[in-house]
Amino acid sequence: MTFDSILSAYGFATTQGTKSQGFIAVEGTPVKMPATLIVGAQPGKQILITGGVHGGEYPCIETAIQLAKTIDPKKVKGTILVIHPVNVPAFLAKLQYYGPYDGKNLNRVFPGKATGTVSERIAYTVHQLQLAADFYIDLHGGDIHESLVPFVIYSNLGGGEITEQSKAASAALGFPYVVGSVSDNGSMGAAAKAGTPGFLAELGQCGRWSKEEVEQYIDATSNVLRSLGVMEGTIKSSEVTFLKKMAVMTAEDEGCWYAFKNLEEKVKKGEVLGEIRDFFGNVLREYKAEEDGVLLYVVTSLAITKGDPLTAIGVV
Repeated sequence: MTFDSILSAYGFATTQGTKSQGFIAVEGTPVKMPATLIVGAQPGKQILITGGVHGGEYPCIETAIQLAKTIDPKKVKGTILVIHPVNVPAFLAKLQYYGPYDGKNLNRVFPGKATGTVSERIAYTVHQLQLAADFYIDLHGGDIHESLVPFVIYSNLGGGEITEQSKAASAALGFPYVVGSVSDNGSMGAAAKAGTPGFLAELGQCGRWSKEEVEQYIDATSNVLRSLGVMEGTIKSSEVTFLKKMAVMTAEDEGCWYAFKNLEEKVKKGEVLGEIRDFFGNVLREYKAEEDGVLLYVVTSLAITKGDPLTAIGVV
């Protein structure tokens, strides 16, 4: 399977040395994902880049838009498909995490279902492109309610060479922290289980975006594309910290969330990271670190519901 065979049906040009724009319709839904197909002047790897799996993560969406607009196909060896954004309904509705049609977190329903809900159908459509890709780059960022330090997650589910390719490309992004994951229901895990290496990157703060953040994201992603041999130029190397895993703390109560720790702060197991209080200011529960490590993201929203993430510890 190739991008050409899938996208020609949507009217995308597949001639070498060309760039075409269009929409990928999600069958059985009103959703049409804007996408750019960049067919290089020379044959090579097929790279899938997605931005905006979560609609409120703006730095990654603008990065995907600008990458698609500025990459010169004459300087590409292979094919790059950029979707910008994936979750159009959530983006237009200004929603964090969830889609407006079914209330589901798109990044928790991969590989999706051909005849499922809207989010499941979007995931299924993207997964077919993952199956065709030689490498998958999923760009994320600080959602409307969260603050985070730039980091990147790769999946260990592919095993062997797939994991090593994912880990090496993750380091080429140049973000401070690189984390291994065994999650099997997200976009990255679904790709890895299907045999496609890749990673999920995070950069941004609280549903905002800046020119500086987008430029950093574009430079980082371009460096990965150079490391994969699909773009020309010198590959930059950076010092990164490899983390064993990410321990996510989730809310067991609803009410008001008060975080006591800051981004990149080192914490010890048993330390109180924050608490949830009721609407009268009474403490419902303290939330303590389950591992030693460094805080990669902290939820900044006062409002919290049961099951929401609160913080994530990167475990050395």
